[in-house]
Amino acid sequence: MSRNRRIARLWITTVLAGAGAATPSCVLALQIGASSSETDIANVETADEILFEADTVTREFDNGPIVAEGDVRAFFGERYLRADRLIYDPQTDIVTAEGDVSITDADLETVFAGKAILSGDLRDGVVENFSALLQQNARLAADSAIEEQGARTRLRKAVYTACEVCDDKGNAKTPTWRMKALRVTRDKERKVVRFHHAFFELKGVPILYTPYLQGPDPSVERQSGFLTPRIGASSRLGFNFELPYYLALSNSQDATFFPKVTAKDGVLWQGEYRNRGKRGYHVLSGGVIDFDNSQEEDEDIPGVRWHYFGRGHREVGEDWRLSYDFERVSDNTYLRRYGVERRGDLRQALDRSNTNQLRSNVRAGWTKGGSNLTVDTYLFQGLRAQDNVATTPYILPLINFRHDFNSTIAGGKAHVDTNIASIFRTGGADSQRFTASANWDKDIITDGGHRFHLFAQTRADAYFFQDLDQGTETIAGTPGDPTEFEARFAPTAGLEWSYPLSRSLGSARLFLEPRIQLVASPANIENGDIINEDSQSIEFDYAGLFDFNKATGYDTFEDGQRANIGISASAIWPGGLAVEGSVGQQFRIQSTDAFDTSSGLGETQSDIIGSLNIRYGSVVGLQNRFRIDDETGSIQRAESSAYLRAGPLLTHASYVRLNEENVSANLVRREELRTGALLNVTDHWRVAGSWRIDLEANQTIRQNITLGYEDECSTFGITYSRDRTRDENLEPDNSVIISFTLKSLVQ
Repeated sequence: MSRNRRIARLWITTVLAGAGAATPSCVLALQIGASSSETDIANVETADEILFEADTVTREFDNGPIVAEGDVRAFFGERYLRADRLIYDPQTDIVTAEGDVSITDADLETVFAGKAILSGDLRDGVVENFSALLQQNARLAADSAIEEQGARTRLRKAVYTACEVCDDKGNAKTPTWRMKALRVTRDKERKVVRFHHAFFELKGVPILYTPYLQGPDPSVERQSGFLTPRIGASSRLGFNFELPYYLALSNSQDATFFPKVTAKDGVLWQGEYRNRGKRGYHVLSGGVIDFDNSQEEDEDIPGVRWHYFGRGHREVGEDWRLSYDFERVSDNTYLRRYGVERRGDLRQALDRSNTNQLRSNVRAGWTKGGSNLTVDTYLFQGLRAQDNVATTPYILPLINFRHDFNSTIAGGKAHVDTNIASIFRTGGADSQRFTASANWDKDIITDGGHRFHLFAQTRADAYFFQDLDQGTETIAGTPGDPTEFEARFAPTAGLEWSYPLSRSLGSARLFLEPRIQLVASPANIENGDIINEDSQSIEFDYAGLFDFNKATGYDTFEDGQRANIGISASAIWPGGLAVEGSVGQQFRIQSTDAFDTSSGLGETQSDIIGSLNIRYGSVVGLQNRFRIDDETGSIQRAESSAYLRAGPLLTHASYVRLNEENVSANLVRREELRTGALLNVTDHWRVAGSWRIDLEANQTIRQNITLGYEDECSTFGITYSRDRTRDENLEPDNSVIISFTLKSLVQ
């Protein structure tokens, strides 16, 4: 006995032999189906073993049952059992555990029971008063359970939920939802949970019976099955219902089908396919509906309405990347009528379902060393009533090349750029553009903290126009001439000075930075015979004040001699209060025709631009951007936003005033107010609302009111919306949408 124990200590185990042997706080290691000889102990490192730990372990005779009592712990591989009392019979290889039994497996799922009769590896057996804590906080309880080969668990009179069943004080509570069933089978191989003769309860009230229901196992990340439905009603579509179905095709491919059934228009068939690999991914989405247009006054509405979206890329070799992003619809109002939007990987920072134009693009990109090349093609689709397909351009190709020189030139950094663009129209002017530039810049910081930035650019442009007698595009001075060649040489040089200052004033930290930029280009080189395709919209603000060429594209060039002058300042207090502001203006020796006067640029003195921001931590904040007419002092552009967080209430508002009117850039006078609020009524219930108003027309554009509920296992929301916009055949709409999610049961 003592010799065996010394050997066991060497292997960090203890083997007990002999009748009546007992050791307090001992550990027992036993090879399955073998005797406890010294040879067996020598092989203990490689054999399957059960490891017991208990206050006392007894054995009445050799090869008899081993009884462990008092805080019993048993280990078999990655399975871990705890109980008040445990009996292991090596003859039958059966483990019987009693009293506060818990079994934890490798996935950290824990089973609780009053009594369990298990196989020696703790994998199979029968459990009484079964309960289990699964992944995703799911819970499963039953009168009894049978574990089969570690692959299936069959339960009788079972309850399943993903909700908390105890409150913060540890008292039992009724879960938000639960499934009660006469029989439940948890199939770990197929990763599903099957319910037979089940009742679905909300807050303990049965509301639905089903003879059979199958849901995903909580351990799976993705599995084929139905997703959360969306139920709604609107004046445009009537009652509508969307029930998505998710299809897991492989580890790298999946798809979602989400047909939308509408009372007025029939079924909008929709789907999305995703394929993601090591060298790229592809996402394709589309929809189609057979629309009855016989009742419509607008003859442009097709009988079959559709959309398709797509995005993807593919790495080719080490240097090349091919990508695409396309979006097309059958007609102008299709997206808004059916509420179609880009979902998941197709979603963009700018939701194009709410814009006036769709864009499709195919790109080839090459990067190596300091060189970068992109070749793009673009196809546009206008969604406004006045858009003309014949004059809508498509670009084939648009080529950009840039090379950054690794070595310095005259102490500064240098790079060259080349741009080639070909624009075509079926019923308007066509053009080809070639632009090349060489750029150089250098930063100098003095010992006193003054920063000087020197820069220079040499640029040449060449244009060739065709079909100038078609469409709306014309060149001044050449009426009726169908072709034209234009060229422009545009060098620029400049110097920028700034002096960042910082100091403490009491507990506050102050920052101040004056900036002056002097730019020189030849005057009067802006060629009015060049059609402006890519620089029609200019947003003049402080963020762009120190761009030496404020044109947004290549077709417009900012010429002449000018000075951009501005100052920014801020003060920050330790308590979270911060005040930031900036103001600036451009001064020119001579005016320029490069910009429309509505932009605030072009005259010898530009409009005054600036910003003022105030915030106090995350409690309250106010942001303002403004542009003021330098002669009249009137506000030409104002953008303001504010937020307030007070306990359970969060409110926000934004105001936009735009006095710019530019027909070619599609800019019209606009004044708009948006407000919104979110109130957390309780820990789980919230109410939210938003309101968008056109102050210029004095009418509401859109209103939303949402009532929502969310806890650890479910979400519920009901949203009422009023859309007052009108467009061609699209009338104002009132709609209600209901959505819900039951975690681990309906995703």
